[in-house]
Amino acid sequence: MGAPAPVVPLAAQNKARNLVGAGAKRVVGRSVSMPSRRGVHIEPLDPKVVKMLDLQSQLLERLRAKLDLDKIPMERLHEEDLFQRAERATIDLVETLETSGELPKYIDQDTLIKETLSEALALGPLEDLLADDKIDQIIIDRRDRVVVGKDGQLRASGKAFSSDEVFERIVKRLVAEVGARLDESNPVVDLRMRDGTRLTAAVSPVASRGAVLVLKKPAAQMPTLQDLASQGAMSGGMADFLATCVTARRNVLVCGGPASGKTTVVAAIAAASPAGERVISIEEMGELSIAREEWIQLETRVGVGKQADVDLASLLETALRLSPDRLVVGEVRGREALPLVNALNASTDGAIVAMTGEGAHTALTRLATLARVCAPAGADAPVRELVAQAFEIVIHAVRWSDGTVRVMSIEEVVGCSETSFDTQMLFQFRDGAFHATGTVPRFYSELEARGIPADQAVFR
Repeated sequence: MGAPAPVVPLAAQNKARNLVGAGAKRVVGRSVSMPSRRGVHIEPLDPKVVKMLDLQSQLLERLRAKLDLDKIPMERLHEEDLFQRAERATIDLVETLETSGELPKYIDQDTLIKETLSEALALGPLEDLLADDKIDQIIIDRRDRVVVGKDGQLRASGKAFSSDEVFERIVKRLVAEVGARLDESNPVVDLRMRDGTRLTAAVSPVASRGAVLVLKKPAAQMPTLQDLASQGAMSGGMADFLATCVTARRNVLVCGGPASGKTTVVAAIAAASPAGERVISIEEMGELSIAREEWIQLETRVGVGKQADVDLASLLETALRLSPDRLVVGEVRGREALPLVNALNASTDGAIVAMTGEGAHTALTRLATLARVCAPAGADAPVRELVAQAFEIVIHAVRWSDGTVRVMSIEEVVGCSETSFDTQMLFQFRDGAFHATGTVPRFYSELEARGIPADQAVFR
């Protein structure tokens, strides 16, 4: 199992250094994220596979010219009559190659015909990848570099497109299936397909080295807190504590790097809400899957033509007016930060919010920075105090190199200083195991009086 290198805050390394000079100011160093599943080494294609792809490219060009495929609307590519004509033409072309001796004996003709037709009329290699339920992510940054995500890890798919032009045509075909457009005048798209898959793509002139595509399939159902404990993402005591936080309506901030498992943890906490509570989630692109009936899912919309933009700040305003029993924010990124912090300080409790940042201090500082952008001039200290008062608990999630999601720490926010936030560690993962620090959260003293079970044994 891959183990991440320890995170060493720069501030700890420089603690003994003296800062001198007028206006000298200590800066809290940026924590470095754990090694992740990102790096993927892909071996060069086998020469026989390269030959197969070359033949596919040749056949496809001849087929396009013979059937004038470029002039056929995309919505007609699935018609049975066109498929039969294309199949007969492809078989004839393959037989011609065999007769002329251009077809090597190791090439399977049925496979060559199938793959050529798939690229001509369908989605090529994407057909099998999208049909595989075990694949949750597909990343293509070159026609012969197709990476898939399985069980939390990225790996080479063994698939490739016959040419860059074919790959770009298939990306545009995929985008067109959901009624969108991808071309020189609109070279970037970020949308959700009909099955919930998130599609992000770019073509020239933005993607100067060729088309790129990322597909993220929605989770059928995300794990509960108990599931995460049984999977080793957290201890049973940590799961019990987070369930108590939900019951006690504490505001929780879940932080971590990209693809760290933040969404998984957020969904598990939200699913622990008492039965009957109306959960309202807001996201840029719907990725959450919360196991409950009383769930309203809102997502942003990019304005096209006469359609107006609906950003996260607008969704937040709408969500608050819908009177949620439990507010869930998929990811804070921009101008929604200040109204969110204000809402959490005013009347909203029990919120669950995701934030990019490696550790509590980094995430809270980033949130304060985003909120300060929209705050009145000179409001630095008040904004920091508002952020410190908005959240009681910060959870740091990390995805290790083997794909495992782990909660590295759970901290309680106790205040703030001029340059940082004051927190106390409640749970942490160290030396290969989860540990409680023995510190009991401040709010636990009031829970029994409110009739909420609060077992302090989890902190021992």
